[in-house]
Amino acid sequence: MKFRKLTIIVISLGVVVAGVSSCLTGRMNDTDMAAYFAGGRYLPKRQFYQTPNRKMHYVEVGNETLPPVLFVHGSPGSWDNFKAFLKDTLLLNRFRLLAIDRPGFGFSAQNGAATTLKAQAEALLPILKQQRQPVVLVGHSYGGSVIVRAAIDYPQYVKALVIVAGSVDADLEPSNWYRYPLHYPPLRWLIPSFFRSSNDELLPLRAELTKMAPNWSKIRCPAVIIQGKKDVFVPADNAKFAAKKLKHVRVTTIFKNDMNHFVPWSDPNLIVDGILRAAQ
Repeated sequence: MKFRKLTIIVISLGVVVAGVSSCLTGRMNDTDMAAYFAGGRYLPKRQFYQTPNRKMHYVEVGNETLPPVLFVHGSPGSWDNFKAFLKDTLLLNRFRLLAIDRPGFGFSAQNGAATTLKAQAEALLPILKQQRQPVVLVGHSYGGSVIVRAAIDYPQYVKALVIVAGSVDADLEPSNWYRYPLHYPPLRWLIPSFFRSSNDELLPLRAELTKMAPNWSKIRCPAVIIQGKKDVFVPADNAKFAAKKLKHVRVTTIFKNDMNHFVPWSDPNLIVDGILRAAQ
């Protein structure tokens, strides 16, 4: 009976999640992309690069001579979680903007998720190395974990961090007991592929954050931390943890009592402000 109930829950969840929008599937086609950005100063370009395990996809827009900002989505997610930022005129006046599909999502879905933060950071390395100058990294949710690891492993390529509702404290990670049965057949077969990727990378996150905890001192760039008190997915005290770990660099915390987890959609102005502060 319990198995049956769990199966019904999983099927219902899969149907709901699959139907939410392209912000989860990340498969915005060229026609839709052109329509969304029509009338803007720049039309974004799709770009690809190869890693040992997969072909990675990202979108870039803006003046190539300006400092780069790279947006890194959460789990699940895709580059187009940040599509509104890619046509923000204030940002385009100051920066060249890039947004990536992380491993297992969107047009980087080949071979599924990367299950360690080290592998996630390695997947970003080629795009970081391609830039003419160090990059401002903006990471939402799980993307916040990823950009912290990138700044630890590759400090020479990172100008600043903007951690948006970032999962960074292992002690604050929920147990997520339901993820374990979803990891194995037959329940694994019942959920969409992007949700499988999300499940695969979130299962080991607590252990990954524990491994990363002693290495925050290797970060050499300033950081902006954006967090809402009403976030039910990433506890607000993650912001305190990050600020404590980054005492050796310049840190700005933007905290909003009535804000939830979905900052890129509910409070995009705070992210724009965070990027401007981080790049100072």
